[in-house]
Amino acid sequence: MANALFSRQKDGLCDASSYVPTTAEKPTPFFTFSETEIESILDWLFVPERGLNLTDSTSENLSQTDNYIWFMEPLMPNKTDVLAYLDGNATAPPKYAHIVMAEGGKEIPVMTDYYVGPLPVSDQTTIRTLDYWFNGVGGAQVPFNARPNDPPRRAAFDPLIVSVMSNISDITADLVDIVYFGADDERSNGTYFTTNPQSMDGNSSILWMPWRRNALAQYDQPTNLYTSFDISGSDPSTYHLRMIVYNLVIYNSVEDFREAWESGKIEKTPPPTRNDTFLRKDRFGPVRDLETRLAPATIEPDGKRYKLDAQNDYVEYLGWSFYTRFTRDTGVQIFDIKFKGDRIMYELSLQDAIAQYAGNNPFQATTGYSDRYYGIGASVITPVPGYDCPYHSTYLNATYNDGTQLHSVKNGLCIFESDLGFPATRHNDPAYIQSTKASGLTVRWIATVGNYDYMFDYSFWVDGTITVDGRASGYVQANYYRPEDEGKWGPRIQETISGTLHTHVMGLKADFDLIDSQNTFVKTDIIVENITQPWFPELSEFEMMRYNISEVLSEADGLLNFGPNGQTMYTVVNKAHKNQWGESRGYRILPGISNVHLASQKSPFFLKSAEWAKQSLAVSRQHDTEPSSSSTQNQNLPRTPPVEFWKFFDDDEPLVQEDLVVWTNLGMHHFTRAEDIPNTIMTEAHSSIMFAPMNWGDTELTVDLTNAVIYNANEDGSGVVPDVNGVSPPQCYPLTAQDSLVGLFEA
Repeated sequence: MANALFSRQKDGLCDASSYVPTTAEKPTPFFTFSETEIESILDWLFVPERGLNLTDSTSENLSQTDNYIWFMEPLMPNKTDVLAYLDGNATAPPKYAHIVMAEGGKEIPVMTDYYVGPLPVSDQTTIRTLDYWFNGVGGAQVPFNARPNDPPRRAAFDPLIVSVMSNISDITADLVDIVYFGADDERSNGTYFTTNPQSMDGNSSILWMPWRRNALAQYDQPTNLYTSFDISGSDPSTYHLRMIVYNLVIYNSVEDFREAWESGKIEKTPPPTRNDTFLRKDRFGPVRDLETRLAPATIEPDGKRYKLDAQNDYVEYLGWSFYTRFTRDTGVQIFDIKFKGDRIMYELSLQDAIAQYAGNNPFQATTGYSDRYYGIGASVITPVPGYDCPYHSTYLNATYNDGTQLHSVKNGLCIFESDLGFPATRHNDPAYIQSTKASGLTVRWIATVGNYDYMFDYSFWVDGTITVDGRASGYVQANYYRPEDEGKWGPRIQETISGTLHTHVMGLKADFDLIDSQNTFVKTDIIVENITQPWFPELSEFEMMRYNISEVLSEADGLLNFGPNGQTMYTVVNKAHKNQWGESRGYRILPGISNVHLASQKSPFFLKSAEWAKQSLAVSRQHDTEPSSSSTQNQNLPRTPPVEFWKFFDDDEPLVQEDLVVWTNLGMHHFTRAEDIPNTIMTEAHSSIMFAPMNWGDTELTVDLTNAVIYNANEDGSGVVPDVNGVSPPQCYPLTAQDSLVGLFEA
């Protein structure tokens, strides 16, 4: 393999070899459990002396009133322990398991987060509630009514839904052209979805169900029928129908609904079409001129320029190095990010992705999704080579712990280097020209969470910049079209459907460690003021701009928005480490495309559960007891979530030369349009954030790159030979006459 890796050319073809192998300086502390480790933990938990009274979660007879393990993964080690290991001579941090148990067998049923360890199992191993991770009123416990609709819970309430819908099948067949006798009944051509949140504080559990045709892209085949059920408590005999809504008219019982239908009091609206061609992306229309040729592609003609230790999920690229980790909840996490040997961040990771909807019906109006609840990482898919990821990308399996099993999605991550499409720097002078190539390494993954495919990119550029991009495509969650709504929640986009106004916000955690863990958050405003200057007496007083530089001193001022007109710059600096010119070394936080936050600050469906999404960014002190801005269980507890983000700021800790975490957002307001059919276009459904060097070096950080060209002209401007630092395209990558580097001064 070594010969292939460093071969510039073989049989006239450009090098398409794999990555260059490397070895991480230390084995990763950001691990995933092996199947053997999972089995040993389960064996320990199921011992009767533990008193947990557990039922195997894979049992066919599993009930919501059993105690069983809902989720298990490695507990993230404390940052102080990890840094002592990575930077010093300390041993690797001890291993612990994070376990979520559904405890339906308790007198008061709950779900509880525990941690188990140290591991491997020994006589020192214990199990304890994970209270220190959660600042909500319930600590590590979630009320039964707010727990997920996992298979045991669905098995408890689905018979009631089958019973009700079977009793009105003749009505639904007439009004909406669907019937439901159960998911496994061949007569059923309808399906339901349960909205979230379904509880506000755990005191009750209410389901709202929009009925759809059970066919391709059911999200875009809605009917005008909705049902609501009360499934509070653990006794299914108490579950009951709350109401039926058709054409926005409420019926409080099956009897009321039937009486209205039989007496002709119901005004029928068109059912969803059975013709689903509008939902398919099959090519049609005249072929565009020259479009039969392959589209441009990212290539690496001289072979790969990045290194990988696949065993430790460790990457090196042109001065960058970092570890990756993959989790069920939020997918890819990046740790120990260094550039040219200096640490930039301890952690860069997705925290949650939410979507808040609006609409004139009981489903859309109540919809507030927290995708972490469904498992963003657990929804990872295998990308299509050459389309989702460039040809010749490096693929890694997405391996994570879920439930009581180890899961691995083949090729779930792709890594590739690409030309950024512009030079890093360039300038023309009468006697001097320079241009430096700009490239970056991207770690990409795609998760299909329900109707949307989310694409996430973490990119590392040769100039020291880090970017994060989020894109979305897939099927919009369409609304039933009603002309009476006058487009207030979205335009008509097909015969019986309209688009639905909604906002996506994706939260990021950026745990900065610039050189070390003592950093400061600086706000630089461009202000405009009236001044006089003695060398302009004829102007008298005139308007001019200047900087106003201030430090964010404490967490009380840590909830922030980007300033209007781009006149506010936020920077993380280390005041104890300065460059040659006496400026504090730092990194800027620059909003990219569509950095939005929630428009509604007081929606009952995201009251306290998504406080992280209600401003552009926030800065707080790092604590191992505040590992995330959200929680998997925040979804169904908007009034009393396990993690209340704004509580991070209640103690008003100082932020000057402290260990800082910046919580920032990607996001987009989705103004739906006809072009969302059949699938939303990623060019517009895109948001990004950039972290860029700010006085990090004495000069800009690409002066050491050899992929740069310099022309120094002779006095007569002739005979100039470009200096390319010994780097040129290989013979397998032929150039045209117009690609010549010679003769620019004569042009």
